[in-house]
Amino acid sequence: MIPRNQLRNKRCAAVLATALLFALVACGGGGSGKLTPTPNDVMMVVTPTPGTPVPHTPTPNTGQQTYTVREGDSLSSIAAKFDVTEKEIQEANHISNPDDIKAGDVLIIPTK
Repeated sequence: MIPRNQLRNKRCAAVLATALLFALVACGGGGSGKLTPTPNDVMMVVTPTPGTPVPHTPTPNTGQQTYTVREGDSLSSIAAKFDVTEKEIQEANHISNPDDIKAGDVLIIPTK
């Protein structure tokens, strides 16, 4: 004869297994195993191949670089950092008043 606490444990396990089975079926886990994609489902898998070199595409020299204005910068101090004139920076960025620059502005710095 099986002791009562072992019988109770077996019944609990059976009830839990049945509940799990119902939960799986209810959420689609007990179906045919086929997924039904929706129109918005997108999955991209990118797998690098070992040993394949990544092609290097040189960046063309556009004759300019950028600089993000920091607190306390002035057009003259920025020009001095890059060895260009204030006027060159103003022309490259269509700035009429040099006092209009503020921290966070991204300026085009022409190169020579």
